[in-house]
Amino acid sequence: MTNRIGPMDPSALGKAGNKVDNTGGGRKVSGDSGVSQGASQAQAPTSDTVELTSSAKLLERLEKTLASLPAVDSKRVEEVKAAIENGEYEIDADAIADAMIRFERFLGE
Repeated sequence: MTNRIGPMDPSALGKAGNKVDNTGGGRKVSGDSGVSQGASQAQAPTSDTVELTSSAKLLERLEKTLASLPAVDSKRVEEVKAAIENGEYEIDADAIADAMIRFERFLGE
């Protein structure tokens, strides 16, 4: 189904909002909507529980581990700086190009 987008009819202004505002006029929904009033009073209150899957637990552990690590590996930065200053830092252009191509292909999937 498609809706045609065009100029708005000035006589329609405010009518859509009134319909939305007037629907449901103060009705409240309770958690016991399918249970009769007498039955809900006889039952003891229950509590909801949530159990995480093993994947969710693993993700939680990984998040905590990553949060405890520094954002920058200072030791590695110093090693690279020293290698650049000493002229020992070599760039493998082919490896960089291959990684960029793999990344672009991954994004295109």
